[in-house]
Amino acid sequence: MASETNVSEDDIIRIHDNHGNTIELLGSGGQYLSASSVRSGRYPNPVTNIPRLRKMNVNEDDIFLCAYPKAGTHWTWEIMTMLLQQSAEYHPREKDSHMYEFHIPETLQALEPLRVFNTHVRPNNLPEQFFEKRCKTVFVQRNPKDIAVSYYYHCKNLIQFGGTFEQFMDFFLKEDEPVYHCAWYKYTLEWEQFIKENPDHPVHCIMYEQLQQNAVEEIKRLATFLKTPCDDKLANLIAEKCSFQNLKDATLKVKKGGKSWTVFRKGKVGDWKTHFTVALNEKFDQYLQRHPTTSVYTYDI
Repeated sequence: MASETNVSEDDIIRIHDNHGNTIELLGSGGQYLSASSVRSGRYPNPVTNIPRLRKMNVNEDDIFLCAYPKAGTHWTWEIMTMLLQQSAEYHPREKDSHMYEFHIPETLQALEPLRVFNTHVRPNNLPEQFFEKRCKTVFVQRNPKDIAVSYYYHCKNLIQFGGTFEQFMDFFLKEDEPVYHCAWYKYTLEWEQFIKENPDHPVHCIMYEQLQQNAVEEIKRLATFLKTPCDDKLANLIAEKCSFQNLKDATLKVKKGGKSWTVFRKGKVGDWKTHFTVALNEKFDQYLQRHPTTSVYTYDI
């Protein structure tokens, strides 16, 4: 549906920092995507597509991988596909092929089961049937300071953000909408609230830092949630295949349309310390204090 990539000037939202940098967004339901990426055809216009996605039919065995951008979505999605196929072989396509907000409903519904949809949307933008059928959900979290650093480089590559890291933080720490994709604290608080208020909805939580430190144990814990067999041998094989460098190489060399350079950078825990000034760290800590979450984030391993 080519019309999904049409952009009306009236729909474009322009947000600015204090240094002359501008990001152009298109949004629906508190979810904002890059206008330039919509124009280029990278993904459909959220103004028209997200309302349609909410009405999308889903299967009871569909699984949703939910995470804020740069929290470890690629890594976790690949692990999940290996567990479900019972083999430490890479999925032939990138995880974007199953990314919820990057496709129209017809494309997603045509994918073969078992389907692992990955997404950065807030709970209110998921399909109505996601809630009705209580689809299994994997929720990934990561230290927001490392997210901010990785997100900065992501935006430099994909939406050609031309400012410095400190200038980018003017956007990341915005507390009023809109924010590219959505504000980190709002995304996190809404998902934590959903999990608390829906104890009968099957949700498995993963912390990026724990997955990095104890990959085999976290893979086996995830397998238990997915109700798929996983012995030590398979868990170790998956952990090796999904190490940062191996997965980065596979994304570029094995997968169709691989674009490793745009989505993989370092994957390190604590890299924020090489980017944050003392003043910026204090500003970020104040932001976290104003918006406390129930999660306790690991800043070092």
